[in-house]
Amino acid sequence: MKTLYKQYIVVTLVVIAASITLSMLFLGQIYNAQIRPDTDKENFEVAQEVKQILNAMPEESYNEYFRSIAKLGYQVTIANEAGQTTHYGTAFKKNDLNRAMSAIIGTENVYHGIQGYKETFFFMNYFANDVQNTIGVSILLSGEPHALFIRQDNATLFSEMHFLIVSFIIISAIIILGTMIFLARQLVLTLKQLQHATEQIAQENYDIQLNIARDDELGMLATQFQKMAKRLAENDQTKKDFINNVSHDFQSPLLNIQGYANVLKDSDNTEEEQIQYLEIIEQETKRLSALTKQLLLLSSLDQKNLPIDKKHFALDQQLKERLFSKRWKLDDRQMELIYELEPVEIYADEHLFEQVWDNLLSNAIRYSEERGKIIVTCSKKEDTVQVVIHDYGIGIPEEALEKVKERFYRVDRSRSNQSSGLGLAIVTEIVKRHEGELLIESELGKGTKVTIRLS
Repeated sequence: MKTLYKQYIVVTLVVIAASITLSMLFLGQIYNAQIRPDTDKENFEVAQEVKQILNAMPEESYNEYFRSIAKLGYQVTIANEAGQTTHYGTAFKKNDLNRAMSAIIGTENVYHGIQGYKETFFFMNYFANDVQNTIGVSILLSGEPHALFIRQDNATLFSEMHFLIVSFIIISAIIILGTMIFLARQLVLTLKQLQHATEQIAQENYDIQLNIARDDELGMLATQFQKMAKRLAENDQTKKDFINNVSHDFQSPLLNIQGYANVLKDSDNTEEEQIQYLEIIEQETKRLSALTKQLLLLSSLDQKNLPIDKKHFALDQQLKERLFSKRWKLDDRQMELIYELEPVEIYADEHLFEQVWDNLLSNAIRYSEERGKIIVTCSKKEDTVQVVIHDYGIGIPEEALEKVKERFYRVDRSRSNQSSGLGLAIVTEIVKRHEGELLIESELGKGTKVTIRLS
C-alpha cells in the first residue's frame, strides 16, 4: 500500500522535475530567440575590432596581442590555409574545424558558429567549449590569409554575482524540499492519529483523546472529530438506555398480563374478581398498544428523509376536537378547562399535530391535581402562530426542564405507570420537523406552561 507520505514526496519530486524541465524548455526558447543572436552579435563586433587593430599592428606584436585578448577572457584560435591552428587562452575541448570555418579564409565571409551551434541540449549550447561555437572572420597575418575564431571564455561568464545567485537557488531548493518533506511528515502524523481514532470508534471505543494542537483545517477537523466521538458515545449510551427502558416498559405490563392470566385460571375466583382481573389485563394491553404506537411514530420521525404530509387545515378546530376528546378525563377529575382559540389556518401534517395536542393535553391532565385548571390559547401575530397550554399542577424542577424532552425520561416516577416517557420526545421531533419552536416554562408546585410557535 502506498502511504500518503511516500505519495507526497513522489508528487513533490515529480513537480520539481516537471518544473525544471519546463523551465529549461522555456529558457531554451528565450536563448534561441534572444540570447543566441545577441551573443553572436557581441562576439562579431569584438572580432571586427580585433581585425581592425591587427591591420594597423606590426607583425612582431601579434602573439603578445592575442595573449592580451586571452587574458581579457576570450578563447582565440588562429587557422591558416593549411588547416594548422594556434590557440590562445583556455584551450577548446574540441578543436576540429568544419568546412564552413575553413571556407572563410581569404574571403569577406563571416562564420556565425554561435548562432547555428546545436550540438548540446537547448541553452547549454551557450556553454559548449567547442571551436565551432565561435565567431570567425578572415584576417591577414604577415601578408598571408588566416582565420580568427573567437568567443568569450566560459570562466568569465561566471562572475561572483553569478556564483552567489546559483548558490542561492540551489540552497533555496534544498531548504524548500526539506521543508516540504517535514510538512508532509507532520501532515501524515496528524492523519495517522485520526486514522487510529477512526479504528477505535469502529470498535465502539469512543474515549478518544487526540493530541493535535494545530490552528488550521486539520486542527479544526481534529476538534470536530472529538466532538463527533463524544456525540457518538452519548448516542451509544442513549441507545443502551433506550433498549433498557423499552425492555422495562414492555416487561412490566407483560408480567401483569401473565400474572393475572394465571390468577384467572384459579376456579376459586369470584365473578367480581374475574371482571377486575380482566379489566387490569385490558388496561395493560392498551398500555402496550399505546407504547408500541408511540415507538413506531418515533421511529418514523427519526428517518429524516421521510416526507411528512403537509396540508392546510384549521388549527383552532383541531384543538377544539382534541379538547372535547379529553372532556371525560377533565370531568372525572373535576378540572376546569379554559380555552381561547382564534381562527387560525396552518400548513402542516394534520395527523402528527393531533399527536402533539394529545400528548401535551394528556400531560397537563396527568400532572395536575384534582379540581385543577388548564388554560389553552391559540393566536396569530404577523406570520407566527402560537399555541399555549398552561396547567397549574405539580410543575417540573428547573434541572429537569431540558431532560423532559428526552425519551423515557420521567420527572415523577410514582406516575410512571401512567406515562411512557415518550410524549414530549414525540412532540419535540414533530415540532422540529415543522421548523417550529417548543418552549417549556415551569415552576415546581405551581404548574407548567408549554408554548409552541409555528411560522
